[in-house]
Amino acid sequence: MGMIGGDRPPNLAGESGRQPNFNPNRPPNAGNRLRSFSPEERQKLQQEERRFRQLPPQQQQEMRERARIWGKLTPEQQNHIRSDVLPAWKQLPPPRRNAIKSRLNVLQNMPESARNQHLNDPNFTRGMSEEDKALLRDLSHMHVGAPDPPGE
Repeated sequence: MGMIGGDRPPNLAGESGRQPNFNPNRPPNAGNRLRSFSPEERQKLQQEERRFRQLPPQQQQEMRERARIWGKLTPEQQNHIRSDVLPAWKQLPPPRRNAIKSRLNVLQNMPESARNQHLNDPNFTRGMSEEDKALLRDLSHMHVGAPDPPGE
């Protein structure tokens, strides 16, 4: 081949040769989406990104995991959490919120069948109002725990 570069294969990405900041992992039109924000929105986004980068790595990872779980929810589930679960959670007094959190910690990473078994166990939910039990059920199913083993 009489070309510079010899027998090197052609640039398959194509894009990287034309765009110096090309990143094949970036979602399509990510830059265009940012341009559609107002200057105030862009500034707020930059501030949030700086705050995120200042968090300890473990906290950053936890937030990424929560975002991954959120992304797995259907739009209906996300809407239910935004409009029903979150407002109810914010109105709970700290002792009730802590009671739900402690039970969520027990349910964390349980297979779905074991989680449901605990949620239906009166001893596990003893002392909780029906409203708190419903909130616990909603929150426990939002957290994607371990899958059920095959055959269950």
